[in-house]
Amino acid sequence: MRVDSFIHCEKARGKAFSLLSECYRLPSIEITNVLRDLQTEMGGLCESATPYFSRMIEESERKNHLEEIRADYAKLFLGPFTLLSPPYGSVYLDRERKVMGDSTAEVRSLYRRAGLDISEDFHDAPDHIAAELEFMYFLIFKEVEALGESDVGRAIDFLNQQRAFLRDHLFAWVPEFTEKVEEVAETEFYKNLARATRAFLEENLNVLLNLLNGEKHHFAEMGIEGTSPKAERRTGAGRVTQVT
Repeated sequence: MRVDSFIHCEKARGKAFSLLSECYRLPSIEITNVLRDLQTEMGGLCESATPYFSRMIEESERKNHLEEIRADYAKLFLGPFTLLSPPYGSVYLDRERKVMGDSTAEVRSLYRRAGLDISEDFHDAPDHIAAELEFMYFLIFKEVEALGESDVGRAIDFLNQQRAFLRDHLFAWVPEFTEKVEEVAETEFYKNLARATRAFLEENLNVLLNLLNGEKHHFAEMGIEGTSPKAERRTGAGRVTQVT
C-alpha cells in the first residue's frame, strides 16, 4: 500500500470514530445524515458493522422517529434518577462503580499527555463514551499529521497510543456497556448502535495489532522509512468538545 493510500484509509478511520461519537450524543434532526456518512465510511473499514447502520437509518427515517430515539436516549444515558446504561467508563472499571471515579482521572491524564485539553464548555465526565471515541479520532488525526511530515517515529507513537487506549481502556468496559444497552434499550436504534460499536472496536483493535506487529516493515513497504526520533515531540493541542 502506498503512503497516500494509507493516509486516506487512516483519515477515514478517524472520521468514523468522530461520527460514531456523534451517535452517543442527544440525537438531533441531523442524525440520519450522520448515519449515512458513517455507513459510507464503514463500508471500507468494518463491513460487519454496516448492516447495523442500515437498520439505524431505516429507523431514523420513520415518522416520529426522533421523539422515540430521544426518549430512549434519555432513559439509557441521562436519567434523571437511574441510568439504565451509564455511558461512563468508571461505572464499569472502578470498584465503587460510580461516575467520576479513579479511572476518570486516569483518562483525563491520558488526554493531557497526548496534548488534548479539556474545553471549558465541556460539562460531562472525560470518560463518557462519546469523549473517548473522540479521543481515538484525535490520536488518529495526530498520526496522520505526523505521516504527512514523514515523521514515522511520531506516527508510530500515536498508533501505539491508539492500541493501548483501545486494548487497555475501551475494551475493558465498552463490551459490558454495549451488552447492557442491547438488554435494556427500547428501540432497535440503540440496540443496533451497541452492536455496531462493538464490531467496529474489535475490527480496529485487530487492525492496530496487525499493523504494529512488524511496524518497520509495513512503513518501509509504503516508502516512508525516515524517522526523527530525536526531534521534539510536537503533539499539538486539541480540545474535547461538548458532550450532550
